[in-house]
Amino acid sequence: MTEENMLGLSPVFKSENSQPRGDIVFVHGLAGHPWGTWHPKSKKDNQDLDFWPFWLGEELQANVWTFGYDAPRSKYSGWGMSLFDQASNLLEYLEVKDIGDRPLIFVTHSMGGLVVKDLIRTAQNFDDKKAIIQQTQGIVFLSTPHQGSHLANLIDNINVLTRATVNVQELKAHSPQLRQLNEWYRQNVDNFGIKTQVFFETQPMSGVLVVDEDSANPGIKDVKPVAIPADHNSIAKPGKNDLVYLSVKKFVEKYLMPPLIRREELESMYSRPHRYPDIT
Repeated sequence: MTEENMLGLSPVFKSENSQPRGDIVFVHGLAGHPWGTWHPKSKKDNQDLDFWPFWLGEELQANVWTFGYDAPRSKYSGWGMSLFDQASNLLEYLEVKDIGDRPLIFVTHSMGGLVVKDLIRTAQNFDDKKAIIQQTQGIVFLSTPHQGSHLANLIDNINVLTRATVNVQELKAHSPQLRQLNEWYRQNVDNFGIKTQVFFETQPMSGVLVVDEDSANPGIKDVKPVAIPADHNSIAKPGKNDLVYLSVKKFVEKYLMPPLIRREELESMYSRPHRYPDIT
């Protein structure tokens, strides 16, 4: 369970530049931790900066944040909140921290990717939140179960023992709710100009492949999921020479535009009528 003092957005790296390149927000998954999920030794001490969210900020001079939220597997560990509520919660934290005034990229693991997709879907319903969509340049999905996880089905089957939370219920394989969310994302991501990067695990944990290749693939045109020789947990803990880190760094370099260029684009955009995609 996430420590209470690490709920919400915690800063990992603050750029020394007066005009930082942008913001990178890391969002963990089911039963994850805002620090431990990304740390190679799963350390939860927020003073230990030897992990890739800090490296990205330092090398690219972007502000880096990590989002902590409760998403336990069992009600013995807590209750959790639905995807919709978690997404709304994160959206409000971004507002409070003034994130959305600069270009933004999300790096997500597992259920965290679903939270961010639901955040984008929620933001498009409110005029004062649409700036988040305009500023979101890309989303990285690390083993996100776009079609659900068979592990959630397994946990649900022994629900009498585990008392599975709403988070587990929502992650069941082939859940209509997840299919609907993914269909919406596929249909609208290009209109929003959001780039997508996808990685999937190839090694099981305790004999179970938590998120298989099919579920990890959001089915977006010209987006090729990349296989990683890691399990569901270790895929989110790359070293400096690992493919995930190198590839995500290149992705961020490419799509997190310098502030001056982005500001000129925004000024031009706001000087003319702007139409948002007609979404129902």
